[in-house]
Amino acid sequence: MKFSLTKYILPSVISMVLVGAYTNIDGLFIGNAAGDDGIAAINIVWPIVAFITSLGTGIGVGGSVIVSNLRGRGEELRAENARRTSLVLLFLAGIAATLVLFFSYSPLLARMGAEGRVLEYAENYAFVVTLGSIFQVSGAGLVVLLRCDGKTGHAMLYTAAGLVIHILLDWLLVQRYVLYGVAVSTVAAQAAVMLFGLCSYRIGRGNKCNMAFAGEILRSSLAPFGVNFVSSLVLLFTNYFALMAGGTAAVSAYGVMSYAVYTYDYVFQGVCDGVQPVISYCVGADDIAQKKRAVRSAIILLAVLSVLFALITPLMIWCLPRLFAVSAQAEMFMRSGLIIYAFSYPFKAAVKFLCALHYSHKKVWLANLCTYIDPLIFTPLFLVLLPMGLGMDGIWAALPLTQIAVFLIGAGVSVLVYQKSRHRKPQKEHS
Repeated sequence: MKFSLTKYILPSVISMVLVGAYTNIDGLFIGNAAGDDGIAAINIVWPIVAFITSLGTGIGVGGSVIVSNLRGRGEELRAENARRTSLVLLFLAGIAATLVLFFSYSPLLARMGAEGRVLEYAENYAFVVTLGSIFQVSGAGLVVLLRCDGKTGHAMLYTAAGLVIHILLDWLLVQRYVLYGVAVSTVAAQAAVMLFGLCSYRIGRGNKCNMAFAGEILRSSLAPFGVNFVSSLVLLFTNYFALMAGGTAAVSAYGVMSYAVYTYDYVFQGVCDGVQPVISYCVGADDIAQKKRAVRSAIILLAVLSVLFALITPLMIWCLPRLFAVSAQAEMFMRSGLIIYAFSYPFKAAVKFLCALHYSHKKVWLANLCTYIDPLIFTPLFLVLLPMGLGMDGIWAALPLTQIAVFLIGAGVSVLVYQKSRHRKPQKEHS
């Protein structure tokens, strides 16, 4: 079975960019309605929102890996059972997220450093978004599962329709209701994506939900969940240290910089998510030639994109402060920050691809290693050490240095593990 990589990668990239556009559009409306306080508020609350959507994406990718692998082995009935199980897990996760986050968001925001008007704005946003968690978890997961089914165009169109609804509601609600308005726009758009997705996610009557797949799907979901959520854990730590070093203006600057940088993340993730079902299928079918072609194409594309994003940094420095109406102090912080961040792009792309490659091969622990050593070790370490001598520039420098460290460790361990796997395979066949 031959795959058109363009069919898988291009719609995946467009879908991920559209997801990133939700945040960017929110920032434009909030910046012009509430200034630095509004941008700082949504940046501080964003890890909670990212946890919700990453939960859906993680389960979607985890299910996709299992389904694609089973299809590659020709086990269509089991693949369909795993498909239905993935859908049930999405709804259960959405309900659990609503119950847990609705009763915990307020103390979480206070611990993240929000206070005064910023805390008030953040609580307004979190109140609505946590109530609508089930729509966001299910919508994000369904988009991924549709791509696994080859319905990449459907997934892209539904995401685009959600964005149109989001923009329209922002335009109608933000000036009057500020963060409440943005939150309603977010939840309504994701509810629409969920409903559209359910219309296309058809399962035959004879196929049953087999919860025996639940454990395997959830284990496979840990790395993709982390890949999507780690940037928000990094954001949480960076928000805290930026607030300590430069106040609300520094958090506002970081928020606007994140709109650009995380858009690049979404593009990189779109490439990786697009190629993942192909690699998973090839692993199941033992199609080495097609797998090598997919890997090579993804690496070349990621390299070109990372260089392109670095080259447009001067344009970002000129236009972002004006678009988002930040203060003069925030603009000053952004100038050096965007230049420093540009050095991280190739390494961010490489780390994301390593993770996608590992969970396509069901090497979950390797994917988890590449994912979680960032927020658990390197980001906190560099954020504590670097500002001592470099001030705000030290906070910005933590991102590229962390990505370089994660890539070097992840690549080194990966080479060792895959070399051992190659040596063991011939011995097993000989015996």
